[in-house]
Amino acid sequence: MSKLKGIYGSLEQRLDEGFSHDFQRTKSGFRSKSAARDAGLEALREGINASLEADVVKSTTLINKEFGVKKPICTAFGKTYQDDGEIGGHPDFNHLDTPGILENGFVVSLFLDIKGSTKLGVTYDPEVVYFIKNTIIRCAIETIQAFGGHVHRIMGDAVLAFFRTNRMARNSAIDAINCGTYIVEFMKSYIKPRFAQSGVEKDVGIRIGIDYGDKESVLWGMYGYTNYSEVTATSFFVDIAAKLQQQAPRNRVLLGQSIKELLDLPDKILETKKVNVNGQSVSKIYVEPNYTDADGKKVNYKQFVLNHDNYLSLLPSEHNGNETLNIRAVLKKDGETAQFNYYPCSEVIKTSLGIEFKVEFELEDSNSKGVEVKFRVENTGREAKEAGEKEGVDYCNHDTKVVPTLLGENRYKAKHFESADFLGLHFMHISVIDNEKKKVLIPERTFSIFVGDPVLES
Repeated sequence: MSKLKGIYGSLEQRLDEGFSHDFQRTKSGFRSKSAARDAGLEALREGINASLEADVVKSTTLINKEFGVKKPICTAFGKTYQDDGEIGGHPDFNHLDTPGILENGFVVSLFLDIKGSTKLGVTYDPEVVYFIKNTIIRCAIETIQAFGGHVHRIMGDAVLAFFRTNRMARNSAIDAINCGTYIVEFMKSYIKPRFAQSGVEKDVGIRIGIDYGDKESVLWGMYGYTNYSEVTATSFFVDIAAKLQQQAPRNRVLLGQSIKELLDLPDKILETKKVNVNGQSVSKIYVEPNYTDADGKKVNYKQFVLNHDNYLSLLPSEHNGNETLNIRAVLKKDGETAQFNYYPCSEVIKTSLGIEFKVEFELEDSNSKGVEVKFRVENTGREAKEAGEKEGVDYCNHDTKVVPTLLGENRYKAKHFESADFLGLHFMHISVIDNEKKKVLIPERTFSIFVGDPVLES
């Protein structure tokens, strides 16, 4: 079962209906116009058209709530959905609709396209190609909007989105990466298996490129002239995001060096891009072409494949509340009242705050006297590494054992506070052990936290 069953599961019936017909073209090639008029194809078209008509958006806005993707995503990440209700430009820069008025502002760019869409045209009829591509694009749009992104442009089988979540750069970067991960999982779990039935799963997929440009590196302004214009962003980093999308492996996210450094992402969620050259696996560390700067030096701009399975496992899902070990986290200062809940990988925690982990669990035997909850901290990133070298402890990693309180009916609870000290993505591994019998009662579960200054744009 997909981790995102509760988010994209509502699409399964619609996809099954769309793929259940015999859409594949005959081996003899494209159907003739006369064949296209036969009763079978007409029935197929009527079915597809009925499905499409049911999807017509009554509102004049881009918002389409039929798939129901936005609400469960917002719930999983503790977000409040806000509808910007439009496509094109960006709400923060709509005032730049006059030629010559320019403004700097950071942006996280997400480019997505459907790789191998030409193959779809060879395999399926146009109505079905439209059905498939539009389903993917509409799901991408809803997912982008749920994570606070703005759909800037739809280009056939491609989508460009900009993220500027509450004008906080690091939170925007996190939202874009989470968004890309969810879209890839949708493709892998719901679309790819249906392509396999027609033998095109190796030819068709999506590619996503994401990167970050800071305020001074991104210029917003109007292109064109009055009534024939578009307000958009000009930046090396926007262009690089497009290059990353073009070079991303099928059904994967490719990240640029800038966004990797902004969040100080750890190696455990990243991979080196590999390509096959004459039967040999070759590493591609830099974005290609590797341009030269004004001094004739190669830019050597790095790219990183997001390890989809590793990162997806860190994100919230509908199953989080039904685990054997139930974990809740709240942000606070040590000794003070909790401020608000924190959801895994949802945003950065300021270093002025800490996080209190609260766990509840159930054991078959409540008579054991050696039950303890083990909180094991795994830090990552440059700041943690440097601090650890000074203290003689790798990345300042440590663990703490807490004796839980018995709630009754074999249920226990425990809590533990940790400060947020270092920029990066860090991991709290929580398990339940019997210290007397030296036995693991409940295996480790991981709760992941981003830490850092949100980088609020002034």
